[in-house]
Amino acid sequence: MFFLRTILILSICMVGLTGHAQSSFPDRPIKLIVPVAAGGGVDTAFRTLAPFWGELLGQPVVVENRPGAGQVIGIDAVAKAKPDGYTLAGVGVPIAFNSALGKKLPYDPVKDLTPISEVVTQPLLVVSNPSFNAKNFKDLLDSAKQNNDPLSYTSGGPGSYGHLWFEMVASQYKLNRQHIGYNGVAPALRDVMGGQVPVLIDALVPTGTQVKAGKLIGLAIVRSKRSPMLPDVPTLLEQGLNLPNAAPFYGVLGPAGLPQDVLAKLNDSLVRALKSPALQAKLTDMGFDVVASSSDEYGKKIRLEIELWGRIVKENQIKVD
Repeated sequence: MFFLRTILILSICMVGLTGHAQSSFPDRPIKLIVPVAAGGGVDTAFRTLAPFWGELLGQPVVVENRPGAGQVIGIDAVAKAKPDGYTLAGVGVPIAFNSALGKKLPYDPVKDLTPISEVVTQPLLVVSNPSFNAKNFKDLLDSAKQNNDPLSYTSGGPGSYGHLWFEMVASQYKLNRQHIGYNGVAPALRDVMGGQVPVLIDALVPTGTQVKAGKLIGLAIVRSKRSPMLPDVPTLLEQGLNLPNAAPFYGVLGPAGLPQDVLAKLNDSLVRALKSPALQAKLTDMGFDVVASSSDEYGKKIRLEIELWGRIVKENQIKVD
């Protein structure tokens, strides 16, 4: 009887300790893996967010860049991490596009990851080196159709939003083109400014700052209205082009199997950080549109984007090497 009472008391204590451990989350820094090179829009968004989020969590959120394979390497590291909330991913659209492209992935983007919240969106921007012979996007299309040589262009990387969107447009217009792949937008931006590649299609951040500085020419903003950041850059519709708008989206994911209380704390603190006027002002000034969603809403968006772009890829016979 004494032995049974002892076991019962120990069990009760263990339950109490477990409950205390869960309620004390987080009790150490959280690693936020950003699966792109430093300096691009994805990296900028999450580095801006991290200190605000960390303050609300009571522990630092430490950004770690782990680029490669169209964000697959960094995302896979999180998919295979211990589901305790201390290893998360700050991702861009390849979370959906890699599946839409039919890539063989080491993880399932729906089953092996837990959506926490969408963070920001931003429009695509088409830019060129000042020496390029087009002054707007319509000029670019006309030039590419008339030229026998392929149009060289780049983006944030193979399978990025800029890459897929322009491949869709090029397929519709039957353009001869060649995508120059880089491991992130920062090296692509450097080479477009240096004249090695004439055209870049990528998100407004950080490319828009180089247009503002006069180092690049803005050919089009891929949204229904002009951007306050670049009021002189025309929309596609203003150029007589009825093409789909495009808004790359970024969000935070964790491994599958996160405890419900940990997920709830991560989502609540992240949403509160995103609703902070100070953080909103910073992100908006950079050109981002702030989004704060539930886990379910972000997960639904990923599934819808996989379905949408999977159909577009198939209809336009888009291939990414």
